[in-house]
Amino acid sequence: MPLKLHELTTDDEFKAMVAVEHEAYDKPFNGFWEMLKGFSQEEFCARQLSWHRHDPSSHWLYVTDEETGDVVGGIQWNLYETNPYAKEQPALTAYWFPEGPMRQVGDQLLLGLTTRRPRYMSKPHLLISYCFVHSAHRNRGVASLMLKWGTDKADELGLEAFVESTDIGRKAYEKAGFKVIDELNLDAHTDAPNEEFNASREKFGCPMHAWVMKRDVVST
Repeated sequence: MPLKLHELTTDDEFKAMVAVEHEAYDKPFNGFWEMLKGFSQEEFCARQLSWHRHDPSSHWLYVTDEETGDVVGGIQWNLYETNPYAKEQPALTAYWFPEGPMRQVGDQLLLGLTTRRPRYMSKPHLLISYCFVHSAHRNRGVASLMLKWGTDKADELGLEAFVESTDIGRKAYEKAGFKVIDELNLDAHTDAPNEEFNASREKFGCPMHAWVMKRDVVST
């Protein structure tokens, strides 16, 4: 069953891709995704599409199974042609949650993820923000196809590429030439945690572990 890579152009394509995103990040459980997705697939689809539309660096791609036409994976590559940290960036908050402990936990997790980025990424570069494959279509080369789009682009432009990877995703990125340069341990704390705060930490799978990975330019 041949695979085909597409660059996203319409809202309808996005909806189909987000449906696969929800399935893929739930199998196995991904705590950071659990925090990002909010309360409904419909709301998250609208929010993620809005982020894409308002971000000139954003390139969403997806893969279909040509025999069935089904979307089987997706990836967001962010291409920064200039240093995105040349000017101070506003902190990303978990604004999709109402004020309260769940939002507190989400805010701290987002801060923990993004606060180190300027150390490594204060230069033109590519970044993988999302990469997922439907659980029924893994080990078919879907991720390799999506990663190749960005690594080819990185080599063409002479840019490094970065990703923050879970333990499960690490091998796929290593296969594409990424190497570990740092480790992330994410959690949320407060001086007087209440039951809802502790429940939110548990819901999101805290503490979380991830790898910061970088791919150097490969000369052709």
